[in-house]
Amino acid sequence: MRKISYLLIVAMMLLGVYACGDDGDDNIVEEPANNDTTSVKPDTPDTPDVPDTPSNVPAFAYGCDPSWITPMEAEGIKFYDKDGKQTECFALLKSVGFNAARFRVWVNPASSGSNGMCDIEDVVTKSKRAAALGYAIMIDFHYSDVWADPANQKKPKAWESIATVDELAKKVYDYTKESLQRLKNEGIDVAWVQIGNETQTGMMKTNSDGSETDINGAMSKDNTNFAKMVTQGTKAVKEVFPGAKSIVHLANGQSWDKLSWALNIMKAGNADYDILGVSLYPDFNNKSWYASYIDACINNLNKVADTYNKDVMICEIGTSYITSWDGKRAITNTVIRAKNEVPRCKGVFYWEPQCYSGYNGYGMGGFLVNGSPAPALDVFSGKVTELLPADDPNPEVIEGDVLILMDKSSGEQFGIAEKQDDGTYKATVTVTSNWYNFRVKDNDGNTYGVSDWNSQYSFVKGSKNDNFWFGNESGTFEVTFDIENQKWSYIVKSKN
Repeated sequence: MRKISYLLIVAMMLLGVYACGDDGDDNIVEEPANNDTTSVKPDTPDTPDVPDTPSNVPAFAYGCDPSWITPMEAEGIKFYDKDGKQTECFALLKSVGFNAARFRVWVNPASSGSNGMCDIEDVVTKSKRAAALGYAIMIDFHYSDVWADPANQKKPKAWESIATVDELAKKVYDYTKESLQRLKNEGIDVAWVQIGNETQTGMMKTNSDGSETDINGAMSKDNTNFAKMVTQGTKAVKEVFPGAKSIVHLANGQSWDKLSWALNIMKAGNADYDILGVSLYPDFNNKSWYASYIDACINNLNKVADTYNKDVMICEIGTSYITSWDGKRAITNTVIRAKNEVPRCKGVFYWEPQCYSGYNGYGMGGFLVNGSPAPALDVFSGKVTELLPADDPNPEVIEGDVLILMDKSSGEQFGIAEKQDDGTYKATVTVTSNWYNFRVKDNDGNTYGVSDWNSQYSFVKGSKNDNFWFGNESGTFEVTFDIENQKWSYIVKSKN
């Protein structure tokens, strides 16, 4: 009996110990078995607290995509405000009125000769700079090592060994999640995420060398490959940033046939996404042509919202004629109409607005040749509310015997050479990029150029001749044109 009593007392004591310690599993620390330290949870570094729901998403995004800023700064290209004061690019764009920034991501750009530009490290750096100034952030995954657009949807080289479409979709999920987590770990709040870029015909349609592959994310009525990629990408977005919106981005916002074809395929495949984004480049041969593009795009955005119950965006816009009245009208009217006439439009993004002087061969930037924002970008302040008429009510009239200097890419006038007593024409001009190319015309509409590239200092009439160009230097130049002797020259007054 004493033994039984003793055992009862011991049992009660043990029960008391367990009862006192039963405050939750977190209070129980187990020794690792067989000295296996892998079961011990390692210390994790503190990461910035990023809310699940983005905290600074504007009701309407006046957006920019300045992804080229990395190489531009590396090349020493400068940016200036309207008073000529040199200004850091993100701060300058912010002063214009941009409140959102979009950055493209390439998987391994070094493998395509892009030297790491737009890899995730570069995107983190740019996103931190923009976020620090209050920009809402959009991440644009190309799922490629290089440009992805309707004509080029190349699989990342490192992904070519993936054996099935489902495994490829899982790779989209893993890569997207890992990349977004990198951003979140740096305290960057992401508002929108593009699952592919201009995926009119799908994504990762070919291998990195352009050769065909059956393991792809092509847009097709015969399979759900593309829908799988989009759904897995969206899944990753929601797991890292539950409040962020995923975007499918298509080209040709003016074409309902192309948009509806892709939208129907995605609907049939149950693709999971939040916003349909489009590109619109309302360049023109005449006013009716670009105006019809804008009309069609605005109508299409409303049809997407009504027919497919999706929010919409213009993720890319630009024009080759940023300094002309038509170019200004095209950009201004598109932004105003998207905001006022499309209730479910969440914003418009200008593609590479900080480019000027044909940087990288691109002629649709939004800056003047002096490195400052063109007036056409004023609409991104949200303060320009009136649509512009077809014709400039106050056209600039240049009188006198002069020659007009124009940027080769944009047609922007950047200088006027006045006739001198000796019959030559002189101008003082400032350019901020090396190897600057330009054209010259007179008040009668005659254009001039150099006879050929190797005869830099020749001066001949004719629109088909080569461009004038300053050598490998930028700065302020005194330029002299001698029509009678068919030559021109310049003196460097100061270098940048």
